[in-house]
Amino acid sequence: MDENLAIFRDGVVKRAIEEFGGRDPEAGFGVVAGQLLEDAEELTDFVASPYRGTGARRRSLGIDGYAFDEVDGSLRLVIVEFSGDKLPVTLTQTTAKTIFGRVIAFVDEALSGNDDHLPADEDPATDLSALMHLHRANITRLRIYLATDALMSDHIRNWPEETVGGIPAEFHIWDIARFHDAFTSSSGREALIVNFKKLVDDGVPCLKASLNQSEYSGYLCVLPGDALARMYEEYGSRLLEGNVRSFLGKAVKVNKAIRETTLRSPEMFFAFNNGIAATATSVETLLTPDGMRLLSATDLQIVNGGQTTASLAHARRKDGAELGGIFVPMKLSVVDAGRSDEMIPKISEFANRQTKVSDSDLFSNHAFHRKMEELSRRIKAPPRAGSQRPTTWFYERAKGQYRIETTKMSPSEKLRFEADNPRRQLITKTDLAKIENSWRQMPHEVSKGAQKNFDVYSRFIVAEWLNNPLQFNDEFFKAVAAHAIVFRDLEQLIPTQTDWYDGGYRANIITFTIAKLIQVISEQGAGRVLNLQSIWRAQAISPALTEQLKVIAKNMYEVITSPEQGIENITEWCKKELAWQRAQQKQAQLLPALAAELVSQTEVQHRMEDAVVVARIDSDIAAITEVVNYKYSNWRKLRDWGIQCKELTPKEDQLLMLAGSSGRVPTSKQAVAILLIRKRLEQAGYQGS
Repeated sequence: MDENLAIFRDGVVKRAIEEFGGRDPEAGFGVVAGQLLEDAEELTDFVASPYRGTGARRRSLGIDGYAFDEVDGSLRLVIVEFSGDKLPVTLTQTTAKTIFGRVIAFVDEALSGNDDHLPADEDPATDLSALMHLHRANITRLRIYLATDALMSDHIRNWPEETVGGIPAEFHIWDIARFHDAFTSSSGREALIVNFKKLVDDGVPCLKASLNQSEYSGYLCVLPGDALARMYEEYGSRLLEGNVRSFLGKAVKVNKAIRETTLRSPEMFFAFNNGIAATATSVETLLTPDGMRLLSATDLQIVNGGQTTASLAHARRKDGAELGGIFVPMKLSVVDAGRSDEMIPKISEFANRQTKVSDSDLFSNHAFHRKMEELSRRIKAPPRAGSQRPTTWFYERAKGQYRIETTKMSPSEKLRFEADNPRRQLITKTDLAKIENSWRQMPHEVSKGAQKNFDVYSRFIVAEWLNNPLQFNDEFFKAVAAHAIVFRDLEQLIPTQTDWYDGGYRANIITFTIAKLIQVISEQGAGRVLNLQSIWRAQAISPALTEQLKVIAKNMYEVITSPEQGIENITEWCKKELAWQRAQQKQAQLLPALAAELVSQTEVQHRMEDAVVVARIDSDIAAITEVVNYKYSNWRKLRDWGIQCKELTPKEDQLLMLAGSSGRVPTSKQAVAILLIRKRLEQAGYQGS
């Protein structure tokens, strides 16, 4: 085992042991493994549900977590094998077969409705069993993961698919080396390589549709409908770019027009359907006597046409449709891997601007994220107690930024980076939505899962940004960091409450507790509010706030585990607004110690108003500086292009003439307008400096 892998494994083992305060390292590893699989984009909205038991015919049962994928209809099931030893053991084929057998037995029991072996009290594993039995008809495929801190034996090869309870099931082993490989890859996930030769004899017919360039090439292809459906069934939602996955996840699963054409007029599909747009980081092609063929594509992502793809797969699976006469046009853009994180979201955004996709659906590419990134890199957090070192709350505008920063560092450089940017202070976009919607008192939305909650938050931020972008300033960022401190301290606090907490539903307890805290302070705080500035300065919550959170968390646990009559599933209960209404009705007293720490709402408001004034000045200076730094010659080139392409209004021409005039400096208002003109012309096709 090389040094980097050993360091990575040590970190994973440490996180697993710390997850529940050392009480249950294997369950802790289940949580960590779920997070790592989410990072690798194998699943989303992982729910930890550790369980070991005995079912019918004395079969051993086991499960550690699950995630439903609403986009492709699959159910992802995770089971772990954890040793925690200093050196990793070897996972053999025999051991792996035994462990997979526990999941298969659990699935069999769940689908048959046998829950006699499950905990009688509220438990995530009991919820999973009930959900599987209830939604059996909607589960298209089981994707079963064995996650381990061991190293997989070289004798283990491909694991064959099988049918479990009448549902196709595939098996994936993620040992510590595979986790490490995904973590250190440029994308943070395993490369998805689609072999078109397996789907279409001799590959897919295509035409080169670009000049020979190093960073971009394009192809026009025609995919048989059956090949596209089988490709989606095999790879699922991993084929879909993030914005498309988000949109499809909340859209109608099957487009009625697509289904009708598929079943009634398959020969007209090519004429009626716009096809799909996709990206890849590399392709393999072959020039044959019959023309060029696409043989394989690496990191294939569908950026437009996800509903077409899903609808064809649904028609093949549910309706038994013969797709042999259906052909789908595909525009494939191949972008160099080094620029994929920058270019693919742009390709997705512009492709989807031509369809009914809202700004909130494209929120992952919004200017708000660039602002948050800039603030997070510039603002230093005060040292925590006992430390002399300021740190950063690292905001990930693009997936994997934190990981990418460290992959090329030496061990000493990596230690220094992680000291300056502690992993505990990493905030992803979905983390931000989860934290902020908890503080906005929307715990039922947070409980619906990362993507649905992210969409709710995106609609809020898009509207707020349009109304007043200057509110997203230094004080806003410090408040977000303070919210995150409370959230993360509460994560560590709940498992220590052994008098009432016995595992499970921690994420739900956290979001309901924070929402209830805001309500308690609002109703009993006499117009005063939580002192977020104090939390920011200390980089920790006070003893008084700790005690208050303990009291509220216990109350919220009681609400969460006591659903309304007729609702048995705790996870589903937490997603209902009625659950939050019941939580609001639950009595909770504001403790005197915390009441003494509250500060005036007027004082906070004045500080936020001052921050907006400072942000306006900074914004004006930044706009003027950016115009000047762009150089006069570049502005003249931009103006010439705009005139040649007839893209400029007289007013815009006048402003670009000003920007291109040596010795003249625009006002702040003019500078903002000039920058907007440049952005518009770049979107129209300008590719200058």
